[in-house]
Amino acid sequence: MFLSFTMSGLFAGTSLERPVTCERCGKVLDECACPRSASGAVCGPKDQSPRVRREKRRGKWCTVVAGLDADATDLKALLKALRTGLGTGGGITDGELILQGDHRDAVVARLCEMGYRAKPAGG
Repeated sequence: MFLSFTMSGLFAGTSLERPVTCERCGKVLDECACPRSASGAVCGPKDQSPRVRREKRRGKWCTVVAGLDADATDLKALLKALRTGLGTGGGITDGELILQGDHRDAVVARLCEMGYRAKPAGG
């Protein structure tokens, strides 16, 4: 007979057993709502450094935000905040935020206000 069990934390199955908690909020991992990367590490805005560049697509200027962790960031909510703040359209393609128009400096400023370490890229 083969017994299999998983250890949830240090001292599992003893009177000293304590649930594994989040290092950021202190809640049990099942109840924690902190943003996490694909590897499971806590990944907040200050831990990400997106690059903001401008490109010409189909003859028009657009602003591209790349380098955000899609697992730790709500890209849809971030895109909506940028679109409404700048009064422009945009979308998400291949994990990059694309905004219509040349708004590179304004996007960098808004991302820095939100806590990201954003930097302009390109010329």
